[in-house]
Amino acid sequence: MRHLLRAHRRWATRAIGLLYTVGLTGVANWLLFALSPPISGGADTQYGTGATEAVKRWAAVLMVELPREIYFAKWMKENDQNAIIEVKRDLQKQAGDRITFTLLRKLTGAGVSGDDTLEGNEESLVTYSDNVTIDQRRNAVRLKGRMTERRVAFSLRLSAKNQLRTWMAETIDDDIFNGFATGTVADRIVYGGNATATANVGSDDGITTALMDKLIAKAKKADPKIWPVRVEGLDLFVLLLHTDVSYDLRQLSTWYTAQQNANIRGRDNPQFLGALGFWGGQLVIHEHEKVPVATDWGSTGDVPGASNLFLGRQAGVFAWGATPEAWEKEFDYGNKVGFAVGAIWGFKKAIFNNVDHGYIEVRTYRTNN
Repeated sequence: MRHLLRAHRRWATRAIGLLYTVGLTGVANWLLFALSPPISGGADTQYGTGATEAVKRWAAVLMVELPREIYFAKWMKENDQNAIIEVKRDLQKQAGDRITFTLLRKLTGAGVSGDDTLEGNEESLVTYSDNVTIDQRRNAVRLKGRMTERRVAFSLRLSAKNQLRTWMAETIDDDIFNGFATGTVADRIVYGGNATATANVGSDDGITTALMDKLIAKAKKADPKIWPVRVEGLDLFVLLLHTDVSYDLRQLSTWYTAQQNANIRGRDNPQFLGALGFWGGQLVIHEHEKVPVATDWGSTGDVPGASNLFLGRQAGVFAWGATPEAWEKEFDYGNKVGFAVGAIWGFKKAIFNNVDHGYIEVRTYRTNN
């Protein structure tokens, strides 16, 4: 046996030398590595879950990144009454396409005093209910093929995934904006200036600091009362303005002076990030270009306006039926690849007893920049 091993080594050594001689260096190196004895006590090469090099499934990445792109996400909380939009997940666990939610009104009776009889004078609980319906939304992108991917200097696959993620975030936001703008009752509509209807909105009926004070007062006196959300020890309402209206606001000297002297607290809190500023210690102002607008207001039918959103606690309910999922599929024997996203959800502005619960629609003139 030892004779055979020595002969084998002599043969291997001669073969490796011959390969180096004739220029087949790569083959010689491989053979030398293959015949080398194993190294004992060496360290294994490995990458942990959090390593940059670790490959992540697209679906997992989607769930991490998507909430950052949903504009309303900073005001959405699961089963939390201290939220502008309360999130419900009941339909993820059970069958159905609609969920009912209930408001329990405060007791309004005077009770009894002294030794007056309480039995027989009890007060009944008053509740009102609303519901939100869910539906499936999907979209997909399919690439032409491997040659198409090679013709461009950027990754079509990564671009498709990014665009689909953005599409889903913006679609969710659109549903929320449209939901708030639907069917607002007259008692929950406030106009800028002296306007009382869209037909008499003029250029002097824009946003003012006096209007913001009026909104705060109306919310407190409303029936049912519009409650603020508690943030960093403050009770705050949110006023979401269209971009044109926020431009008008920034032109006001009263606003400009107030913001110079404002003490912004809780800068890292999501509710404050991106805020234009604060007013009256009770109102945080944000802006977004998707706030509903009009171009046909005024007596002449050509006045630009905006339906801005004043938001308080439990203004809306968002229900998940199935959280966002992502799929990747090959076609044509692997030459083509497609990517898809989908989810099941629904949004509803909270309306109890035919009254918007935590919402006021603020209709103002806007400078059409």
